[in-house]
Amino acid sequence: MTTRFFFTGVVLPSILFALLYFPALKRSLALVSPYPKATLRKRLCGAAVDGLLVASCLVSFWKTGSLPYAGAALLYLLFRDSFGGQSLGKLLVGQVVVHVDTGQRCRLAGSMKRNLFLIVPGPNLVAVFLEARTLVHDPQGQRLGDRLARTQVVEGFGARDVVTALQNWWASFLAELPRAATRPDRGEAGNAREQVRLRRRA
Repeated sequence: MTTRFFFTGVVLPSILFALLYFPALKRSLALVSPYPKATLRKRLCGAAVDGLLVASCLVSFWKTGSLPYAGAALLYLLFRDSFGGQSLGKLLVGQVVVHVDTGQRCRLAGSMKRNLFLIVPGPNLVAVFLEARTLVHDPQGQRLGDRLARTQVVEGFGARDVVTALQNWWASFLAELPRAATRPDRGEAGNAREQVRLRRRA
């Protein structure tokens, strides 16, 4: 029974997805984009970070049998790009998902469309390899999920930029400290002038 379920529930859907993938890719609309292709190395590093998060949740589910771990993995895969167009991995490498036709950052609906294949048991295992192959060879780095959602991964504001901005702010703050210490206190100067004026009257 278990073998039959595995074959009909995992193997057959995987084979069917693999057979339909490239025809669907050819029939899907490849939008002309004003954005250059995102750096492939950074994109793969971001995907690896996201994959480690999901794998950690699934390992925890496997060891404890607690459904919230499996639910967290599925929800993260599905909605990971809905937070300002960035998953945690994309934030760390400085990339963002945008809608090609509007330039707006990816939101809830777009994230669901571009990541739906990745949560279906069976096809998701095949999709990881097929989608990776497609984004490597596509001129704009658009996999099938991107074409369906009309999105593209582009270079954007990331964690390194946040750290750099904080460092610049802190450096400018420290540079202002000596100047602030040498400036005379207007309140004390005003009091001194008032005392001199009163003495002259007396």
